[in-house]
Amino acid sequence: MILRNTTKTKIIKASVNFGKGMSFHLDKSGQPIKTEKGIRTHSYRHDKIEPNFPVLYHPTRFTECQEMNLFLMHRFEGHFSLKKNQIDNEAFSDAYHASQPGKPLDVKSVCSIAKHLKAFLDWLDKDDASYFEVITAPLSKQSVDDDISRLPVWRYHKHLCERVETKDKSKRISFNSAQERIRAVKAFYIWSHKRGAIDSLPFSLEYKQVRIKSKAKSSVSSLFQLPTSNTRSGGLWKWVSNLSIPNTLKQKEDSPEKDLQPYSPKELKQLLETDTAQKETYKLYLQCALLGGLRSFEISAIDQKDLFDPDEKENEKRIPKLNIVRKGHKPVRLTIARVLMKLLYNHTLTIQNMKRRTKHETNHGMDNSEHPLPLFMNSSGSRISEDTPGNTISIVRKEQRKQGLEILLRTFHDLRATFATYVAKYLIDKGESESSIRQTLMTLMSHESFKTTKRYIDFAKSVAVDAYGAMSEWVKDIYGDVDELLMREAEDAAAS
Repeated sequence: MILRNTTKTKIIKASVNFGKGMSFHLDKSGQPIKTEKGIRTHSYRHDKIEPNFPVLYHPTRFTECQEMNLFLMHRFEGHFSLKKNQIDNEAFSDAYHASQPGKPLDVKSVCSIAKHLKAFLDWLDKDDASYFEVITAPLSKQSVDDDISRLPVWRYHKHLCERVETKDKSKRISFNSAQERIRAVKAFYIWSHKRGAIDSLPFSLEYKQVRIKSKAKSSVSSLFQLPTSNTRSGGLWKWVSNLSIPNTLKQKEDSPEKDLQPYSPKELKQLLETDTAQKETYKLYLQCALLGGLRSFEISAIDQKDLFDPDEKENEKRIPKLNIVRKGHKPVRLTIARVLMKLLYNHTLTIQNMKRRTKHETNHGMDNSEHPLPLFMNSSGSRISEDTPGNTISIVRKEQRKQGLEILLRTFHDLRATFATYVAKYLIDKGESESSIRQTLMTLMSHESFKTTKRYIDFAKSVAVDAYGAMSEWVKDIYGDVDELLMREAEDAAAS
């Protein structure tokens, strides 16, 4: 699968074997057996196949792609890591732990790094530069002269800073996005230098101890304090470099207060009236977040075995639940509204879903516990990517930009905030106590702390009585049975 983009660089999701004990196939004369394309055939003693590994491709930048793809593989396998291995057994020396592989990354993390490297490769191609262009002498922390600023990595750094500062919203990227991009590039340079691909690092790098102020009161003995991340000598060791995005460029809208906001009725109308939101699958992605508070990766994980028709007589007293793994790898049985269950069930009856179900069962068989039948599948019959539902908002924005409409500012995750806010508002209007509302929200949203839940309640309190507008009846229809379902669940549990 090739991810869509408008540049020459592509990210191809490929099946890659990270097996152990590779050997080439030889014929009777001892010569290697080759495929029609001249590639030597081989096999592994132990296979370890990753079906969706991100591979960078560019039609003219073969060398850079090879280096970057090998870097991604080493990050995935843990052969390269900037973090020091944790010492969990005092019987082994520091040298032994330093020689061991680092902690492997999951595919989702590697995909994020691949996207950042793709942006760098796109810039290199546009600027006609090469990342191999470095100087022969190591740099000091005070290296800020013109020679340094002309190096590709520093020109890219300047490019990112300009995109953070620009007033043009179509070109602007957030401070955090720019910081993540430069960190990925910095790690790639360190890896390249470590394996000898480049002669020196074009930026300063120092492994130093960052002092941490103790929060303990002077009257409290450290003997009774909880353990922290401080080292024995009272500090945290980390790599420090002069290649980073200055904090002075951080935009006001990047502050935590703006990270999470519910949709207003106007913004919801603006979203739901787009052509994208009218398409069956995209519409259902939005409904899962808006009517169930589901995150993007939770939507992709829904299995068909959990779905049923709530309108059938035998299901009148059956509580709609989804078995999903929430944030923090917490498996839960999430109670959802009956109207959402009906929408999900109806999706299983579509012609497109049935065709993809046939492909999935052809590949994995029927009732395969290791490969359960997903609700949302791609054209190959495989489960959609965790990011696919969340990308709906990006598609909406492209449509609005193309049609010259006002661009939606809210995110996909803000639909989840909208769900929680209006549930809280509904319960407040009913006269429920704050402790009851808190318990309901923490159950529905699966929050680890009350801090985020309290924020939703504060949002709900700030909503005026008539702020629903045309959504008033809609809110009651969608969310009105949520607390009723939870109450019925509690009664059933008490009776059993």
